[in-house]
Amino acid sequence: MKAAERARPVVLACDTSTTVGSVALVEGDRVTAELVLQSPGSTSRRLVGDVRDLLAARGLAPSDLDLLVASVGPGSFTGVRITLAAMKGLAFALGKPLVGVPSLDALARPLLGRGVAILAALDARRSEVYAAGYGPDGTPVFAPAALAAVDAAEALRNAFPDLPILAVGEGVLAYREILTDILGSRLQIAAAPEHSIRASVLVQIAQERHLAPTDVAAIEPTYLRRSEAEVKMALADAERARRPTY
Repeated sequence: MKAAERARPVVLACDTSTTVGSVALVEGDRVTAELVLQSPGSTSRRLVGDVRDLLAARGLAPSDLDLLVASVGPGSFTGVRITLAAMKGLAFALGKPLVGVPSLDALARPLLGRGVAILAALDARRSEVYAAGYGPDGTPVFAPAALAAVDAAEALRNAFPDLPILAVGEGVLAYREILTDILGSRLQIAAAPEHSIRASVLVQIAQERHLAPTDVAAIEPTYLRRSEAEVKMALADAERARRPTY
């Protein structure tokens, strides 16, 4: 297909903030290609190759892209960092605009319209989740935060005492028993395919919210807390500071 015949805009979207990565192409109002893959290693290691393969499958060159959309986290420190670095690199090299979308919003978006409150949660390790709560219409109940699963569940239970709570994401699967203890029969677990972030949903959110491209250099990851490496370095620095000097 010639470039002039393609539906516009041509949008490339990427997410590797969880153990399941996703890359999608949206041309006009159609998702024309999407790859969702749980890799034995880090999904972010495959990102450049997946983008290349998707473009080739559609007969596209990077220069044919009109817009780039990337998840900005929270999620895997490495995954979020690599996605943003790759997409910012493309944006700079091609002179194309870039839009960032929160990963928890993308996880919750397909569940709207079901008349339930929504808990979107990713596994943050250390007995915590990266979580956000939403009302039935998508209105945020609490902002994305790193917190104990029990605290996330209680926040939604108190905000919506009469509604079922639909929980989605890898954090929900990791702490299902805790959520069940808190929410009981009100808890609904999303279907298996819904626990992964779809790159095409990033584009949907960007379009629905009319998100304008941001200064590429200004787009930063949303980590919510320091990485384990940073924590270890801080502890090591504190230990060195406590040692007596002679």
